[in-house]
Amino acid sequence: MAESDVTLRTAVIDDEAEMARVDALSWPSTLATRQAEFATRIRTYPLGQLVAEHKGIVVATASAQRITETFLATHGARYALITDNNRFIGSHTPDGEIYQLIGVGVSPKFRGRQLGRELVDRQIELARSLKDVRRILGFTRPALYHRNSQIPIEQYVHRRGPDGQLLDPVLAFHLDAGARVVSIHPNFRPNDDEACRYGVLIEYPASSGETAGLERR
Repeated sequence: MAESDVTLRTAVIDDEAEMARVDALSWPSTLATRQAEFATRIRTYPLGQLVAEHKGIVVATASAQRITETFLATHGARYALITDNNRFIGSHTPDGEIYQLIGVGVSPKFRGRQLGRELVDRQIELARSLKDVRRILGFTRPALYHRNSQIPIEQYVHRRGPDGQLLDPVLAFHLDAGARVVSIHPNFRPNDDEACRYGVLIEYPASSGETAGLERR
């Protein structure tokens, strides 16, 4: 549950500039979502664009769209294709059976307060409430793989350190919360040098009674 001084809500078009500001502080510059892209996301699928607000200021964001299994199979190899170049205009399908988590950003001053986790959990809760949604998926990034690229990527995504924690904090954000690895995609984001251009498709249970299950290749 969000802390008493933070409100989680659906984004509106007037939030686009603040959402872009937060994203620019959260992501490498080549990967951050721009104001115009947030604007088209909100216009295309307003229900899936969430923000956390503190004293009238947006301090965290989370985006999602709905796609079909056919679209995933056809366009899932590249981030630009699966998101229509970050805009959702040509990728979102209103009754798509897949609820796709796209990205989370948190202002540096608000990190450590679990706002990213709360926004993703809210997205999952929303997806589970939609009767036509059959799967909840997201492409995440192995953000520290550039430091560990001597490990095969198939091993890295599950590798834990001596403390028992996953080596990659971005993967841990999802896998330690109940998601599972579905598949690994080379050259998913050609401009993501930190992740050595890999994308990792993860899946959350589509209902609260399900378990993450076994990894599927």
